[in-house]
Amino acid sequence: MNLIPSFDQIISQRGWGGRWLGRCLALGLAACLSACSLVVTGYNNAPQALMFMWIDPHLDLTTAQSRQTKADLTQVLAWHRQQQLPLYADWLVRMQQLAPQQVQAEQVCRLADDIRESLKPLAAQMETPLATLALSLQAPQLDTMKARFDKDNSTWRKDWKLDGSSQERLAVQTEKGQKNAERFYGKVSKAQQAQLRLLAQSSGFDAERTYAERVRQQADMLQTLQTIGTGQRNLTTAGPLVRDWLQRSLKTPDEDYAAYLKKRQAMNCQAAAQFHNSTTPEQRANAVNVLKGYEADVRELMRTSP
Repeated sequence: MNLIPSFDQIISQRGWGGRWLGRCLALGLAACLSACSLVVTGYNNAPQALMFMWIDPHLDLTTAQSRQTKADLTQVLAWHRQQQLPLYADWLVRMQQLAPQQVQAEQVCRLADDIRESLKPLAAQMETPLATLALSLQAPQLDTMKARFDKDNSTWRKDWKLDGSSQERLAVQTEKGQKNAERFYGKVSKAQQAQLRLLAQSSGFDAERTYAERVRQQADMLQTLQTIGTGQRNLTTAGPLVRDWLQRSLKTPDEDYAAYLKKRQAMNCQAAAQFHNSTTPEQRANAVNVLKGYEADVRELMRTSP
C-alpha cells in the first residue's frame, strides 16, 4: 500500500519492510486521491479506519480493547499531523521540482530514503499503543490472527500468480507498474508499456523471496505477541519487546534478504529514472498537476483539526 507518490513506485513492488507501519501511514492519507472534504474526513477517521480494515479483522477485539486502541491511535494521529505531514508536503514539492526534468537514479533514491526514514519516528510513536494492546490480548485472538494471516497469504499468492508461470508473474508485475505510472503521467503509450515490461523483467523482483519475508514478519509478530502474553508483564517490560519487533519490521534481520532488498532498491531507482526520462512534456505536466493536488490535500490536512 503506497502512500506518498514517487517515481520509484512505478517499478517498485513494496521494496522495503515495515508493512504494518506502512499500512498505518497509508490509511491515514488514503483519501488523498479524493476531493478535499473527503481527504479531511478520511484522515481524521484514520484510527477508526485502521481498526475496521485491519486490526479488528485480524484480532476480533473486545469493546474495551477497541475503545483503548482507538484512543491511543488518535493520539498518534495528532502527533502525525504536527510532525509528519509537513515532511510529506516538502517531499511533494521536491517531486514537483523534479517532475519536469530529466532525473538521475540518485535523486530518486535520495527521496525514497527520506520517506523510509520517516517510518522510524512513527515506529517510536506506535510502541506504547501496540504494547498496551498486546498486553490485553488473549490466546484465541492470536489464533484469529494466525488464521487471518493464512488467508491473507493465500490471497497474496493468488494475486501475484506465485503458483503460475514466470510469464504470468511478469504480467502481474507489469500491470501494477503501468497502473502506478498512469496515476501520475496519465495514459502511457504502447512503447512505454513495452518499456515497463522490460523494466519489470530486469527489476530483480523475486515474488517467492518477498513472500518468504512476508511470512517471516508475520511469524515474528505472532511470536512477539505470544511472548508478551506470557508471565506477569507490564508496559515497562512489554515496550522493549514491541520496540525490537518494530525495528525488525523496518530492517529485516535476514542478511541475505537485506542484501537482496538493497540491490532491488538501487535497481528500482534506476528503472524509475529511466522510465521518467522517457515521458513526454505532456506526461510530465500531468505528473506535476497530480503532485500539486496531493500537496494541496496534505496542506489542507495540516490546517484542519478534528
